[in-house]
Amino acid sequence: MLPLPLAAAYGVSKRALVAYADALRHEVGTHVGVSVVYPSMVASPIHDSTVAAGLSLSGVSRPEPVEGVVAAILRAATARRAPRDVATTRRGRIEMALARHAPALADRIVRRTVAGRLAAGDLDGAALAEGMVRRHRQDRR
Repeated sequence: MLPLPLAAAYGVSKRALVAYADALRHEVGTHVGVSVVYPSMVASPIHDSTVAAGLSLSGVSRPEPVEGVVAAILRAATARRAPRDVATTRRGRIEMALARHAPALADRIVRRTVAGRLAAGDLDGAALAEGMVRRHRQDRR
C-alpha cells in the first residue's frame, strides 16, 4: 500500500488489481464476495532480479512467511461476508490504514525511509537508482 520509488511496475500492478476487484464488485458483487489480500513481501525468486540490480526491499519491507499469507487468504475466503481488503500482518493493517486515511503522512514516512537508505549507501550500486542517489546527494549539500 505504500508507494515505493523504483517499484513503479509493482505498485501499478497492485493498483490495477484493486481496480479490477472494484469492477468485479460492481458487476457481480450482489452474488459474489470480492476480497483483495495484501501480503507485504514474501521471500521468493521474484525478488532475485531486483536484489541483483541492487534494489533489495530489505529495510523497507519485512518478509513474511507464506503460511501467514495462505492463512489470510483462507480467512477471507471462508468469512461469512467477504472482507474488502485483507492485510496479512498487523503491520500491514497499520500500513493500509495509514495509506488510506493519512496519505500525506505515509508519503513522509516513505521519503524518510528512502532518504535513510540513500544516506546509508544502500542503493549506491544500483544503476536504476543512480538519478535518485545523485539528486539526494545534491539536495544534502
